[in-house]
Amino acid sequence: MGSKIGKKQRVFAPARNDCVEIRGARQNNLKGVDVDLPLGKFTIITGPSGSGKSSLAFETIYAEGQRRYVETFSPYMRQFLDRMDKPRVDDIRGIPPAIAIEQSNPVKTSRSTVGTMTEINDYLKLLWPRIARAFCPNCGREIRPETAQSIAEQTLRDCAGNSVLITFWVSVPAETEPRKFLDFLQQQGYLRVWIDNRVVRVDEADPKIKRLGARVQVIQDRISITEENRARLIEAIETALRFGKGRVNVIPIKDNIERRNNQQLAIGNRQSAVEELPFSTGWHCAYCDLDIRPPTVGLFSFNNPLGACPDCRGFGRTIAIDLNKAIPNRTLNIKQGVVRVFRGAEFGESQKDLLRACVRKEIDINVPFEELPTADQDFVIEGEKRSGEYTDEDYEDDRWYGVRGFFRWLESKTYKMHVRVLLSRYRAYITCPKCNGGRYQP
Repeated sequence: MGSKIGKKQRVFAPARNDCVEIRGARQNNLKGVDVDLPLGKFTIITGPSGSGKSSLAFETIYAEGQRRYVETFSPYMRQFLDRMDKPRVDDIRGIPPAIAIEQSNPVKTSRSTVGTMTEINDYLKLLWPRIARAFCPNCGREIRPETAQSIAEQTLRDCAGNSVLITFWVSVPAETEPRKFLDFLQQQGYLRVWIDNRVVRVDEADPKIKRLGARVQVIQDRISITEENRARLIEAIETALRFGKGRVNVIPIKDNIERRNNQQLAIGNRQSAVEELPFSTGWHCAYCDLDIRPPTVGLFSFNNPLGACPDCRGFGRTIAIDLNKAIPNRTLNIKQGVVRVFRGAEFGESQKDLLRACVRKEIDINVPFEELPTADQDFVIEGEKRSGEYTDEDYEDDRWYGVRGFFRWLESKTYKMHVRVLLSRYRAYITCPKCNGGRYQP
């Protein structure tokens, strides 16, 4: 019998898990290259022009990684994705999904960063809203949308073995008498409210309440927190959230039970209550009654009005008076004219104002400015503290307006050409004091 001799086959060793194995790469000018690339490390490909660096990196390794990744999507999704041809290679094993960043020469602006120029920032903006955690700027507590299930789980964990009141807030119409409002609640089927850390029955003849305030906590249920009452607890929270417009309070209490003349049990008027546990189903701090924006893509972009610092508009720097230009040589003393803009004849009157102010404050005008006490330096720069902006009347008054006050007054005269030219000599880009260069709003 004759035997068929087929094409010569290469025999490969078992695949490894710690590297990408390329065998017989023949793309373009590659001549059967075999190479192992360790995973989790940087691998740099070097060589002269035309040696096949791009053919190995982009047209072989990246092309195969991208091709295999695209194959995992449905046929419908593949039509929207760029697909690369299968590279000329005998075998590639252990390759993960690949991302290629090609060399380019983007237009660089003053707002550009490494993240925007490499377009990595676009992907981070999609990631951050999904992993972001919000914290109240007032109390520092974490803010997250709650559900009836999550509220019940926390209540079972924190208040196990105690009795709690499940309450919700109801707005009281303006100029409404307490008796009429309590009658309204009774008509809706509610018999108790929580006012001034005590339970008040709405059907009492004389509840001894002079005024109710803008809102009243209505008691939905009083429950002993045990695992057996889980279903009842969740039902009470769901009802309270529905009538409380997404907000509910859990109030742990120690009952003071009194027997009344009719021998029925009732909650006493005085109760020792611990701190209330407020919850909200929205992006809202229930403790501070503060709403925040939900995390969105625009909130994490300094090129978007939602996320940009309102002062620098996402630039990170602002144009302001640079004190190093206004007081360039601090070895001079005040008498010698340490403030540069006060030396000329045009604003020499401000130098006289400064000298008179120093006499009043007993500041030595013959000592180098840098050797003066910090309080005296601040007085020269900031002036006598006052609120608001300086006006022409303040400039002509005996009150010392300070170097900053002088420039604020000067900026009110920018309709004059020579004033704009003068200010340009003393302005510079400084780090935004609002965001400290971070570019984002609080």
